[in-house]
Amino acid sequence: MISANERDRLLAPFAGRAKIALAVSGGADSMALMLLFARWRAGLPGGAPAIHVFTVDHGLRAASGAEAEQVARWAAALKLIHHTLRWQGEKPGRNVQALARRARYRLLAEACHGAGIGVLVTAHHLEDQAETLLLRLARGSGVDGLAAMAHQGELFGLTIARPLLDMPRARLRASLKDAGQDWIEDPSNDDARYARVRMRALSAALGAEGLSPRRLADTARQMRRARAALDAAADELAARAGRLDAAGYCTLELAPFLAAPEETGLRLLARILMAVGGQGYRPRLERLERLYRQLATGKGAATLAGCRILAEGGRALVWREAGRAAPLALSLEPGTSALWDGRFKVSASRRLRAPVEVRALGAEGWRDVRRSGPYPGMPGRVGPSCISFWRGGELLAAPHAMAPGGAGEPLRADFVGVIAGAGSGKNTQFPPGLTKS
Repeated sequence: MISANERDRLLAPFAGRAKIALAVSGGADSMALMLLFARWRAGLPGGAPAIHVFTVDHGLRAASGAEAEQVARWAAALKLIHHTLRWQGEKPGRNVQALARRARYRLLAEACHGAGIGVLVTAHHLEDQAETLLLRLARGSGVDGLAAMAHQGELFGLTIARPLLDMPRARLRASLKDAGQDWIEDPSNDDARYARVRMRALSAALGAEGLSPRRLADTARQMRRARAALDAAADELAARAGRLDAAGYCTLELAPFLAAPEETGLRLLARILMAVGGQGYRPRLERLERLYRQLATGKGAATLAGCRILAEGGRALVWREAGRAAPLALSLEPGTSALWDGRFKVSASRRLRAPVEVRALGAEGWRDVRRSGPYPGMPGRVGPSCISFWRGGELLAAPHAMAPGGAGEPLRADFVGVIAGAGSGKNTQFPPGLTKS
């Protein structure tokens, strides 16, 4: 089990935060995470962080709703705030686990932004790390894939923390048993249709050959050192070749981009697509390489990862595709915040008299903005995909597209994407009068 001293050391970095979010499914690992945080918080002096527990009900099994309710009862017993998030809409018939994972993180990020929480803590542990490395090795992953998971990362403008990443699963379960805390067994964890389950079944045989979870995690750590060196080169290239605008588009100078080593260029290109497209995951390598080769010709148009890309005149313009993959509209209540399209943290003042709708500006809205005078330098191709605020059929604000003084009511939209220095936003260019919160 995990001692109180070890628990306090693991969780000490969270002490200065006002709010913390935990992703808790009800399984043993996440229940151990919730128990550890509850006990740690109870031992803190005044001003302890508010801990919000988020459970995602994917709706993939009949029991999922009842399981979320059970987690809510356990959280209440530990005096923690609980929220159930539901994955709405039609569910996939194939690639279920991967798509459910993407939906889960999107829901969690949206909930955290809405609650004003900047960090989401997950219960990934040592065996998860080893399984991730093996799965990616089987898929032929490169350095990034084999680096597996880091103790801290960033997604949708949110910090993802994994304080238990070096902790064996057995110690987490021992802590639950010692506390008399029950958990939920997910039947999918024993379903051999899933690759992670099949990989888990090989763990004993792999361990006998020296491929223990600890050894595999050590390999992932070494690969993360290599990734850090490659990321530093990509940061430097981003500073010279990339300009990420607060409106959510990017311009890429092709000469320095193509002069850099191909691996560095591919790395920067992936970052740009993730930031501009708001997808939260890297495009497949073969598609990324195909786009890189096209950019090397200096001309042509393409679509990838929710983005449109146009190369001409020595530079490439990358902007959010506003056509067939148009982001959904969002209703924003007065005095609230939310994440829109995986790219913008939006907020509305309490002084607003009624909700507003957040959506892409669209062709008609862009025509209205052009008549009133857009920001100088705003590319016409980008305009229709810009974020905007509406009430009924009235355009209230398009804060990155309209000229200064054009934004009517107190509405805010902050782009969360970055292409250099995780979380720094140092290449993001902000129009006059806008700052990043």
